[in-house]
Amino acid sequence: MRRTAADPDTERWLERTAPRASACQQCGECASVCPSQRQGGIRPAEIMARAAVGSLRPDDPALWLCARCMSCSERCPSDADPGEVIASLRERAAERGNLPPYLLDEAERFKKTALCFPRTGMTKKMRKELGLPDGEVSERAVRECGEIIRRTGLGRFVRE
Repeated sequence: MRRTAADPDTERWLERTAPRASACQQCGECASVCPSQRQGGIRPAEIMARAAVGSLRPDDPALWLCARCMSCSERCPSDADPGEVIASLRERAAERGNLPPYLLDEAERFKKTALCFPRTGMTKKMRKELGLPDGEVSERAVRECGEIIRRTGLGRFVRE
């Protein structure tokens, strides 16, 4: 594999946070079970190869296509743990402020409403049909979510 667009900082960081990444043998077992890859999304074997040679940047949008089902890590015969490598790279991306807009929107919604999804007429109707309560969130719950946001550092991703 040719080494291109290397990011030495990320390579060193990955060696510390996911040392098993270099154990990947490119056998393709991860690819065979990845539901995202089957739908045209992330390609775990490619991510592992690029991570191993330092040519994967933490702002690569492919990182956010992973469903985090961990099937890749369960299937990996070399214990390279592709799911954790991808999670580590996502953390690195988040630390650098490289998050997809839909996640930023979700974080803002969570801060304002204590919900990660919009309450629409359709969701209210579905809840009623299922015999569930309306899903109204109390002011106390919103304040508690605000505290969670503050303590976890999520607030740095939320636009004021």
